[in-house]
Amino acid sequence: MKVDPNIQSIVNAQSESVQNGKTTRTQGSTSESSTAGQVDGSDTVEFSQTFAQMQHLTSKLQQLPDVRSERVSNLRQQIQQGTYKPNSADVAAAILGDPLNQGGKS
Repeated sequence: MKVDPNIQSIVNAQSESVQNGKTTRTQGSTSESSTAGQVDGSDTVEFSQTFAQMQHLTSKLQQLPDVRSERVSNLRQQIQQGTYKPNSADVAAAILGDPLNQGGKS
């Protein structure tokens, strides 16, 4: 399973966008604030609990190895010895059950 490592860059871009908007608004409203009263000028961003959980799980997934070395080693050994005999029904079920499988569509 591959997780998009760019999730943090999306969060950073959103954060920078909010900060830039805050700076622009604060600079643009200084003349207005003197006539209209004091403007707080503080914006807040609150992420959902689901987003926090997603970030936590993403960081845990990034700590997992991309390749299960022990599994690859065992399969390599079976292939070299000629004892690797995959069950075609299991292979077909795995292909059909793969959420990334688009049914041959590209």
